[in-house]
Amino acid sequence: MPILRSDFRLRRLDRVAQRPEADDEVVEADICDLDAVIGACRDVRAVIHLAAQPAEADFRSLLLPRNLDGTWSVYEAAARVGVARFVFASTIQTVDGYPTDVFVSPETPPRPVSVYGCTKLFGEALGRFHADRSSLGVTCLRIGGVVSRDDPRLTETRFRSLWCGPNDLARLIAAAVRSDVRFATVIAVSPPATRRFDTANPFGWTPVEEPEEGIVEPELPS
Repeated sequence: MPILRSDFRLRRLDRVAQRPEADDEVVEADICDLDAVIGACRDVRAVIHLAAQPAEADFRSLLLPRNLDGTWSVYEAAARVGVARFVFASTIQTVDGYPTDVFVSPETPPRPVSVYGCTKLFGEALGRFHADRSSLGVTCLRIGGVVSRDDPRLTETRFRSLWCGPNDLARLIAAAVRSDVRFATVIAVSPPATRRFDTANPFGWTPVEEPEEGIVEPELPS
């Protein structure tokens, strides 16, 4: 967030009360409340849609309202008020079903590992729909596990194969906001996960973060 705040003025929406930082605007609302989200989208250049149930959970009580209804609402609100750019936080879980020796690109057919991942594919499909039918330019980011480069979880081979550095992600989001690309899907991971996933993108973004020196290097396919 600090990287984005240095480049953009932020209007932050959440279901719970937030502490304002710098010149941020804060909005307390539920993303399923279409009228409230329409109001929050007015006079903004871009929407970065991060709100969701962030992991596997009960479908009807959590995933359905938050990741399907809520995602529909945010896209719909942004399209109605003419927002120019929309960045959708999808997940690496949409394609993590492939064996680790398969090099996965944005064009590789989805192979989700959870119902949560399936709900994110709905958001990606909505992005394609709105990019074709409305004023929105949409970028869908299949984001890996975002932790700092000194996080203990990076000692685990499995986690490192999915890792995305927070600064790499912030730079990618900023590049997507500034872009005029109509639609793109990008796999957002950092080295060494780039040996498993293709981070090709139309924004000139290159992930450069690596785990802190001294953390054991996992065995990944070359």
